[in-house]
Amino acid sequence: MNHRKDPGATPSLGALDQLDLDRPRGREGSQDPPPPAPGPPSRAPRPPRSLFWVWFALGSLVVVVALLLALGTWRESLSQALIPSSELNREIEAAQLALARGELSRADGQGARERFQAVLARDPDHPAARSGLVAVREAALVHARAALASGDFDAARQHLGLARAMAAPADDLAGIEAELANRQSAEADIAQRLQAARDAQAQGRIEQQGDGALALYEDVLRLQPDNAIALEGRRSLLASLLLDAERALVDGDLRTAGALVDRVVKADPSHLGLPSVQARLGEARAAGENARETALKAAQAELRAGRIEAAALGFQALLAERPDDVEARQGMDDAAAMLSARASRYAADFEFDAAAEAINRAREWAPGSPAVAAAERRLEQAREARDDVPGQALDPDELDALLDEAAAAMRAGDLVDPPGASAWDLLRRAQSMAPDNGAVRRAFVEYSRRARACFEDELAGNRLGAAQACLDALVVRDRGGDELADDRRRLADRWLAFGEERLGAGEFALARRALSAAREVDPSNPRLETFAERLRRAGG
Repeated sequence: MNHRKDPGATPSLGALDQLDLDRPRGREGSQDPPPPAPGPPSRAPRPPRSLFWVWFALGSLVVVVALLLALGTWRESLSQALIPSSELNREIEAAQLALARGELSRADGQGARERFQAVLARDPDHPAARSGLVAVREAALVHARAALASGDFDAARQHLGLARAMAAPADDLAGIEAELANRQSAEADIAQRLQAARDAQAQGRIEQQGDGALALYEDVLRLQPDNAIALEGRRSLLASLLLDAERALVDGDLRTAGALVDRVVKADPSHLGLPSVQARLGEARAAGENARETALKAAQAELRAGRIEAAALGFQALLAERPDDVEARQGMDDAAAMLSARASRYAADFEFDAAAEAINRAREWAPGSPAVAAAERRLEQAREARDDVPGQALDPDELDALLDEAAAAMRAGDLVDPPGASAWDLLRRAQSMAPDNGAVRRAFVEYSRRARACFEDELAGNRLGAAQACLDALVVRDRGGDELADDRRRLADRWLAFGEERLGAGEFALARRALSAAREVDPSNPRLETFAERLRRAGG
């Protein structure tokens, strides 16, 4: 083959399939290639070029389809990432700011709801706008609940309407609507109560139970603790009660003042006018307590001195000021017991009118006193014994027989009992027959000696019941004087010591009996209340 160039031909690359790419390149500058090597077989034929283009077209089609699917799937995100809209973003930010400020909806279109809807009008699938509308709906429910809690029913209704228009869940709407209806009904009832309270206040009905102004205001405050009208109405009423309490303090009526102050404390412990009135009441009570202590001690001293009527007047004055005064009440009981003992002595002397008068007075002082009942029984027994006494004077033999009977009764220990047959009654009968008879006077002296010896012996032997009977014999001889005060105190102390022993052993019944006996013997004994308090604390 001749490869030399034609000087007149146009240069060209020629066809690609005519290139001999396998022929080795000769040395640079050589004109003719070396001859082919003999012997090797020729290569296999190449595939046709049409198959290459078929496969290339199929691959390109697959790539295009995949891109179309991806674009369909991520169109929104890609459109936002590749083609961002600054105007929509600004609208979303403005809507979120309005939501944060609580401007959920506005008539001028600047509310959060309207701004999010404007974004969706341009991009119906915008995710931030869709989630923003859900947030607006939830915020409307929250604001509705808050407005309901604060009593702003108009705002609650507006927020409920917005939530309903935005398709809020029916369950959430139903609960708030039901509570709104109940609160509106209660609000109407509260308005009626407030009007009734104002009417009652104008009519001066302040403390009446149920329909008084103060009770009506308190009913409103139980339903609405922050109701300003009820708070102010109650405040003014309580201020008037405190003013009444101050007037009562000026008048010295501590009970009324204390009751008014307690009423104010119960209604409003933080009332501004309360501390000053409480301070004045405390001062008045302290002064009154000092005066009470002085009056109580004076009445007790009168009682110890045997001036029973004067002591009773002192105790009665204390009870008039304070009916629940335990010490004054006990003083009246002690005075009644001492007056009953005096009535018994009158009865033993057949002084029935004096005995009956003393018993009646003692019953007024202490209606349920056992000492009064005992004096009444003694009076009846004395009256029966007096009916058995002959109306005419006895002769000397009969007088001697009467004195013999009295001596026998003394030897038997029947000094004051039984009525009519006791040594005392027999001697009193003999004295009525012969007041100046020497034998009768000597018999009385013997009576006193035996009664004194009996008391001392029984007391030394700690036979307290017998010692008390002997002391009763001395008491009737003493006729109410104060000569036996020391003996009464000694016997009462023994009874209290016995009660202490029984209390320590847990024998409450015996301890109570000992306390009663000590109180009957010596009502003014200073140890009585101490032991009584110990007995109460121990459960006895």
